[in-house]
Amino acid sequence: MLTLARVTAEDVVYDLGSGDGRIVILAAQKYGARGVGVELQPGLVQTSRQAALQAGVNDKVTFVQDDFFQADISDATVVTLYLWPSVNDRLEAKLRRELRPGTRIVSHAFGIGQWNPEATVRAENGRELLLWTVPRRPARTPDVEFVPTPQAVSDAMLRLAGVGSRDVVVDLGSGDGRIVILAAQKYGARGIGVELDPALVDISRQVAQQGEVDDKVRFIEGDLFTADLTAATVVTLWLSASVNARLEPKLRQLRPGTRVVSRQFRIGEWIPDQTVRAQDGTDLFLWTVRSR
Repeated sequence: MLTLARVTAEDVVYDLGSGDGRIVILAAQKYGARGVGVELQPGLVQTSRQAALQAGVNDKVTFVQDDFFQADISDATVVTLYLWPSVNDRLEAKLRRELRPGTRIVSHAFGIGQWNPEATVRAENGRELLLWTVPRRPARTPDVEFVPTPQAVSDAMLRLAGVGSRDVVVDLGSGDGRIVILAAQKYGARGIGVELDPALVDISRQVAQQGEVDDKVRFIEGDLFTADLTAATVVTLWLSASVNARLEPKLRQLRPGTRVVSRQFRIGEWIPDQTVRAQDGTDLFLWTVRSR
């Protein structure tokens, strides 16, 4: 686990549910790192402190009797855990919120919620070890919280726009990249996703590579209000009424013939050319940019 996390003497290793303290003690002994073990059971905390003293690293490691859901982990540069899947799922929000960008997380055997690991290796006991690196935070607060568009609705948006192999589909607020990836896989189109959150950009690139369309799509970490849309022949969006209204002038300046599809929300005062009802009951609106 420590090797996978690339631990060095510069690191601070936090082990959540540290048990007898062996991981943080090893991090200090072998790699010269500092370590903090967070353990709820007082007997295990005492055992860990005695083991650290006997190993001669009690000046480099600390054992805290605490609930790791409440513990301050913001100083960590590496976090290790061997917990239950349901506990890992509950920890996901805390790990994403409190840890600094660049912090490495290694879990023995189990994933962490919906967070895709960047590396997986097989340990000697046959179990998987999974690695994550906390991504950079968005440059600003996203305008809309990411919620995945159902695949059937994504396809309905592309059909409404009449997407074909000669199109360039730009998805504003592209999330996990599913719309532009589907446009490439099913319709042979090229695609560009514009997304503010670097973690979602990374996920999108991984999914595009796994889906073997990374030569047809690309994902830009950027602000949809300043993104260059000149290549677009189709623009898709699922944002909000207020964000759509702010985008109206930018969208109206697209090349004549460009099709714009919005899920659920209209675009300011712009009257749509067509409205259809998606499988999930939400409205899909289509506009075609006219000559100015």
